[in-house]
Amino acid sequence: MKLTIRRRASSIAVVLSASLAMGLGVASPAFAVDNQVVPIASNLITTNPTDALTLQVKQILANSTRFAVTTWWNTTKDFDSQAANPYLSFGGTDELSIRGPAAEAMALATALRFGAYDPVATGVTTADATAITVKLATSVAKSHFSNTSGGWGTSSAPTSWGGNGWQSSLWANAAGTAAWLMWDSLSTTDRTYVRTMIEAEANRYLTFTPYYYRNLAGTVLIPGDTKAEEMAWDGNILQLATAMMPNHANYSAWMNKRLQMSLAAVSRPADVDATNGPKVINGKRLDVWLTGSNAFDDGTVVNHGIVHPEYQTFPAIILYGAVDQALAGRPVPYADLRGFPAFYNSIVSQTWTAGPKPAQYNVDSSVTHGINAPGGKVYAGTATGATDITDIYYPMGNDWGNGNRVNFLQMDVFAASIPSLYGALDAGLPQGGAYWASVHAQKILNQQARFADGHTYAAGENSYLGREEMVGQIAAYTYLARLLNANSRFSVTNAGY
Repeated sequence: MKLTIRRRASSIAVVLSASLAMGLGVASPAFAVDNQVVPIASNLITTNPTDALTLQVKQILANSTRFAVTTWWNTTKDFDSQAANPYLSFGGTDELSIRGPAAEAMALATALRFGAYDPVATGVTTADATAITVKLATSVAKSHFSNTSGGWGTSSAPTSWGGNGWQSSLWANAAGTAAWLMWDSLSTTDRTYVRTMIEAEANRYLTFTPYYYRNLAGTVLIPGDTKAEEMAWDGNILQLATAMMPNHANYSAWMNKRLQMSLAAVSRPADVDATNGPKVINGKRLDVWLTGSNAFDDGTVVNHGIVHPEYQTFPAIILYGAVDQALAGRPVPYADLRGFPAFYNSIVSQTWTAGPKPAQYNVDSSVTHGINAPGGKVYAGTATGATDITDIYYPMGNDWGNGNRVNFLQMDVFAASIPSLYGALDAGLPQGGAYWASVHAQKILNQQARFADGHTYAAGENSYLGREEMVGQIAAYTYLARLLNANSRFSVTNAGY
């Protein structure tokens, strides 16, 4: 494989960044100079854990990156044909054009920085894999609207599904995290592109009001569609910005909005009752932070008009912020962690009874489906047509395919690896994160073992078009969580900001 990467001189620096922003009409309350990005410490990881679970997720990541630098790079995306170009052309500005490259950049950056990349298994040298990773991350940043006129994303707040800027903060977070991990390999010019992208995306939320599924009166505002996952991924860019740029002029405003969005994502009606409302979370009462709810009190969520366990794993997306904070050597705000146990406990231990839908869902006219036979728990513990006891039970069905386990693995690993303020995230469960993580990780390894290039899914197992890239990104976060845990890098604070 031939790959040409040109390192660009730093002649444009900050002045170009600011002028581009002004010329494109980007709101820029306080654009920072490049040295306000604080790199990840070189001695962050000194212990490389060898426990069975860490080795499982490390191998999942290694397999996924083997696919990324071979089949995906050369054939699926045909990026190898752009070897002579300093930046990649993605062929569009939508989710399918940008999200996958950003996710693969994050997966590769993690594997390369922390020892999960295997040049022998891939047949691609570490130097070439590094060049691929840098080119992916910087091309995503360069093609952002804040750096290129007509690029992906927008300066306005997120709108409805599929609109310009919808989900773009998630993509910027992935590419930005990849760049941060590879910071020493980036030119000054590319660092400016990355920083400008992150600032522009974070600044979209300075005056943003979080979305809710229901208001404080309990009225459903958006039938069939919790805003939990969207608030989680939108908040990711604020989590990254505050970790990378802790000295930025907008740090306090970013942090305040980040905390509000984390709490809004996991909000349940009981959070603002007489018992919970007065509880102070990172400087404010819950009933001050919250103006609605995005989930039911039992930790379930409605999306696509059904009770949907796939979307019930969204608290793991919020915990990307915990990983960011640990990478930065800073404590994790308790707001990022508070809601996780209710949702994870529901997935692991809540028992469903086949028949009519539970009465609590009557508030949403779009939910018409009953509870499918045979009933039971989402983590069914059965092995229909297999021997790996990883069946997932979907109470009202699943419209993505039944082969996905990575979302659930991510919840498991985070539950087993990231501490909270008042104990483990999986406290009280007879079979918690460590047990289920091992089970689900082995399922994914079995799936990957079917294919020489290390990809995960066979036809019909997962209908999402970015499924393989998602495996890589999630594997990266689970591996990072294990490394950071083994090196005692997680700490938690309930202090105000």
